[in-house]
Amino acid sequence: MEDEGLDGPSVFGVSLIPETRGIGSHSQQDTVIGSVLIDLTVIKHVEDLRPILESQLDILPTAYRFLTKQRWPLNLKQEQSVSIKCLINSEGVITIRHHYGSKRRIGVLAEDGKSLGFIFFSDMNMKVSHLRKSINFQLTEVRELWDNSWLFLDNNSWPVSTRQEEDVTVLQVLCSHSVRVRFGAWGNTGRQIDSGIELKKDTPVPPPTKIQRMETTSSLSSNDEVVCYTQPHSMSPLHSITEADSPLMGGSQPAKQVLISYVRAEASQYALDLKSELERLRLSVYLDVHEIFGGSDWQDSLNYAVSNCAVFVPLVTPRYGDTQWTNREIKLADVLSKYIVPVSFLKFWPPRCLAIQFATTQFINWKLASSTSFASHGSNESNGIDAVDGCYMWDRPDVVAVSKEIVKRCKRESMKNKKNSTVSSSQVSLISRGFSTRYTVLSGDEVDCGGDGRPSLVVICVHPAQEAFAKDLREIFEGEKLRVWTTLELNQMNGHDDGNSSDDTEILGSEQEIIGTSSQYKRELIFQGKVDEAGVIIFVLSKAFAESGTCKQQVFYCEQRKQVVPLNYEAFEMPGWMSLLIGTNTFEDVQRTDYKSTLLNRVQRAVNSDTMEDTTDYAKEVQINAAVQFICQKLPSTGCIYIAGGTKFFYSKSAAICTCIGQSLADLDNLSVVTGGFYGVGHTISQSFYESRQKRGKDSNVWHILPVKDEQDRSAQARQNADKTFQHVPFGQTIYCGESVRERETIVSRVFDICILVEGGPGAAHEAEEFTWSDHTVIPIKCTGGAAGGKFKVPEKIFEVPPEVDATDWQCLSSKESSPEEIGQAVKNIVLSLMKGAAHQMTCQRSFYKRPSMARSRSLSCS
Repeated sequence: MEDEGLDGPSVFGVSLIPETRGIGSHSQQDTVIGSVLIDLTVIKHVEDLRPILESQLDILPTAYRFLTKQRWPLNLKQEQSVSIKCLINSEGVITIRHHYGSKRRIGVLAEDGKSLGFIFFSDMNMKVSHLRKSINFQLTEVRELWDNSWLFLDNNSWPVSTRQEEDVTVLQVLCSHSVRVRFGAWGNTGRQIDSGIELKKDTPVPPPTKIQRMETTSSLSSNDEVVCYTQPHSMSPLHSITEADSPLMGGSQPAKQVLISYVRAEASQYALDLKSELERLRLSVYLDVHEIFGGSDWQDSLNYAVSNCAVFVPLVTPRYGDTQWTNREIKLADVLSKYIVPVSFLKFWPPRCLAIQFATTQFINWKLASSTSFASHGSNESNGIDAVDGCYMWDRPDVVAVSKEIVKRCKRESMKNKKNSTVSSSQVSLISRGFSTRYTVLSGDEVDCGGDGRPSLVVICVHPAQEAFAKDLREIFEGEKLRVWTTLELNQMNGHDDGNSSDDTEILGSEQEIIGTSSQYKRELIFQGKVDEAGVIIFVLSKAFAESGTCKQQVFYCEQRKQVVPLNYEAFEMPGWMSLLIGTNTFEDVQRTDYKSTLLNRVQRAVNSDTMEDTTDYAKEVQINAAVQFICQKLPSTGCIYIAGGTKFFYSKSAAICTCIGQSLADLDNLSVVTGGFYGVGHTISQSFYESRQKRGKDSNVWHILPVKDEQDRSAQARQNADKTFQHVPFGQTIYCGESVRERETIVSRVFDICILVEGGPGAAHEAEEFTWSDHTVIPIKCTGGAAGGKFKVPEKIFEVPPEVDATDWQCLSSKESSPEEIGQAVKNIVLSLMKGAAHQMTCQRSFYKRPSMARSRSLSCS
């Protein structure tokens, strides 16, 4: 268009074009958005055009990119120097296209041109194997893709074999904005997957069995349930593993024969090394990252994997069992009577929190080949936690030796249980009385009576300091014809609980069998048996109980296995581990005048099959899971950093440190900052990040997550209205999620991989506890004090240097001599290391999985 002679504003059209514009015979019509008045003598560059469009057009995409008159897309940096005249075509039209942030929308076409749908994908340089996984998880309703018997076609229309997918990038199979696939690549006879199960064509695949089904309100009908199936992982076995050539024998094979359970912050690389070696020995291995990448319900998928594996291999590092997922996985494996082969990286055995769990389990020393025995004295002198020796490298001879020992034990166990390949009735009973208790109506035989027809057992876990009170409880329940057993009866054996958790820990060598003659071993066996027999567990909570190592072990063992009734004996400060394990239960309180009647009613409901169990706790868990899903749908799928800390500054450098952290993080592309929407630390870091990104022409990528309301007065901490609801944060995007600040803290800890902590009080300490429980990383700016400095009983774990992080950068966060600029740069380096490290590479998709759309409730809304 000739516009050099125009004086004053001119009218130009604005059109939104689809990705497929001008490609093939299926081109779409452009969508006319409207027209705008532009004075080309005043407005010169493209970056000045955006505010004009936003002010003059009623309809405009939330995010978009300009295209030149040749239909070439411009990025934000180019908008600063490109003339507007480069956009206006001969018809006087400016064209724009939807922009999806770091993601790109890719169409999926069959070879004959049939459209199968589209997916969102971020890195075009990733291997095609990752693209296959994203297609399988995002296009679950496309039946043609279900059996996975299709191949990609590259730019030359050459088919890419599944083995070649590890050597070919997405760019090499991308044609304009689509990829093409060819069906029938493996014939019509089905394909053999790692587990040895053959999937015949046109044979319906049953949905996974769910031990703990966490259902949410969905917009899908009952006939439209989306089921995600496990797909081949990027670390393929050297050969196809079938039942005939597998070291494990038996009838029907599980989906994967071996499941590796681990704490990702400590053992990600160990898990990769062990999986690789076990596959060389012809075992099919389930590793969460390779099976749940990019989609599917995390909890349901792990439940399915544990339920269907034959051998459960926990990598027992110092924090194993102290995180939410490892704690649940090991219990579920035990309840289902899986063959458990722990690999120990500890100096002591059994581990502190799982001492009862592993009382009868023989472990394998991780240094098996080098014959390095565990230290027989002391623990890590810096924090009192048993630590892995040396660095995070696992020598290959040791990996090989451990793998061969696992195979050896599997063969031995397989021969022992050859005639018992199906789940026994006792296992079914365990499932019913344990993990499924909260969600299943049970038969009278399973609940009311034990195996000998006697009334159900009530187990009371109590510290010896409350012995007299325990006797009173016994009389109450026995008066109602209930059988009662208290942990005080264990004290009649040799030994006594004095509150020291290390006194009863056996120190075992790598080849040493379980010490069957020790008094502690016998007590743990008795406790296991009583819990298995129990209909309900009562915890008598007191200061002495909270400080007792043995009582802590009992809580860890019982939680999730049985219905628990916590009973507050006295006022005391509840430690973090206790609030996370049983803090969501409804507490009974001895100080209440009617506590005896309410306690008795709860116990009778728990053991009476004719009374429906109280599902309040389950409903709350469902609500939290729904909130997690909601956030995952709203936020970008790339790296998100959560900011926690104080709402006021007490350390003189804190404000400057927060500003520098925000500025440094703004340098990183595809990074988003998320806060709790409060004043202080979160506001300062996110605002600094926001302003720095705006100056550089980048997407702001700032999000704030607030509860809908909180009954406490939070007006000094956030923009809270008189009705206790919260206002939008004036910059970035605000999401409302959760019914209280406390619930919000639980939700965000399950979503985000990394949390930066500056100063902070008890609330910030609780958030740090929640993050560590969820196996996520906290970066404490220790020099600022408060929770970040170790106060308010913040977990000591957060101060340990994570794998892949430079110790110098980590130490910089603790030094009062470090300048704000140095701390900002150190935080940036640490975040980069965590995002590039093995732990993040394996689980970066754990939080941001794609889910079916959900019907929003009042507590789930976005602005």
